[in-house]
Amino acid sequence: MRRGILFIWFAFFSLYADPLLPVVQEDIGKQCVLTPPKGWDTIDDPDQLPKKIKLACIGKSKHSFTPSINIAVEETSSSLENYMREAKLYHEAQKNTQCSALGKLATHAGQAELLQIDTMTQWGRVRFIQAIMIKEKIAYVITATCLFDEFSSLSSPIFKSIQTFNFVEPLREKN
Repeated sequence: MRRGILFIWFAFFSLYADPLLPVVQEDIGKQCVLTPPKGWDTIDDPDQLPKKIKLACIGKSKHSFTPSINIAVEETSSSLENYMREAKLYHEAQKNTQCSALGKLATHAGQAELLQIDTMTQWGRVRFIQAIMIKEKIAYVITATCLFDEFSSLSSPIFKSIQTFNFVEPLREKN
């Protein structure tokens, strides 16, 4: 496993967690936001999220697996091209997993590179969409997950939500 590549997903934290990757990390990166699909809940309280996760959006499902979108960050010295190559290699090394590069997607924060990951889990076949960008040596990884069978109905709201990803300036107190 190559250190320095972030693949801790909110929905699959225990499934893919690597003991070599640090779980606790200081707050890094810019404050970021996205607009979740209609009817989804947002969790942005750092006390409720793994340290690398900035934001999580939880959808509704008729099944035991709940669709989600999260934004994770990590420091990296890799170029986006190398980061994507390492991400693809990592995913392809996982059992019962296929990974495909989908190209670019415009977000409010700039261009992101997309990966589609399909994997078999205890909940059935799951699809991940990852939108990855690197700004100022920080990787921003937006990961959307849902059951494969729900992807056709969720793909449009998921991609629209990812496109709203942006950076915001922290609010300053007035003196």
